[in-house]
Amino acid sequence: MKYEEMIEYLPPFIARLREMQEIISTEAKEMDDQQDLTFDATDQLFISTATWGLDRWERILNVTRDPDDSYEIRRARLINRTSNIPPATYRALERVVNRFLKNPSARVRLVEEEYRFTVDVDIDDLQHVRLIVEALENMKPAHLAYVLRPAFEERIKIKDTVILNQRRYRRVRELRVGLSVTLDNNEVVLR
Repeated sequence: MKYEEMIEYLPPFIARLREMQEIISTEAKEMDDQQDLTFDATDQLFISTATWGLDRWERILNVTRDPDDSYEIRRARLINRTSNIPPATYRALERVVNRFLKNPSARVRLVEEEYRFTVDVDIDDLQHVRLIVEALENMKPAHLAYVLRPAFEERIKIKDTVILNQRRYRRVRELRVGLSVTLDNNEVVLR
């Protein structure tokens, strides 16, 4: 609570006293500290905002952590554990993979009649391959295999001109004096 807010609760003649102003300024700092601690404790109740509370979440969900993992990676692993809800769809698999990428670029496609799917990822975004594989293994249906295909995603612009001529010629018995040899002469230009 701020000093100004606290002083407004007092009558004006008491608010002007120097002793009261000192008490309020000290109490305002303490109230701010208490409020910060309360908000920090509340943040630990949610995986997406937890910091020092991530250890508790990892114990509850039985998730092992690497000592060099950042908060973001630990959160992504915990969210992945809590959000594995079958059935696995394209979007759900893409969402899981995108959690571990710098920029969401995952595309999941089913290869029909081969009981597998492909996961295409921009190689520049790929950082935590082991975590992606672990998440996919936990979420994918047991009868499907998958191929993780990291690749460069660059657009190539090809500029060229193609001329397509489609001519239909007359048959010998259709030829007459003064007629051209071609019946139709269609020309298409593709750029």
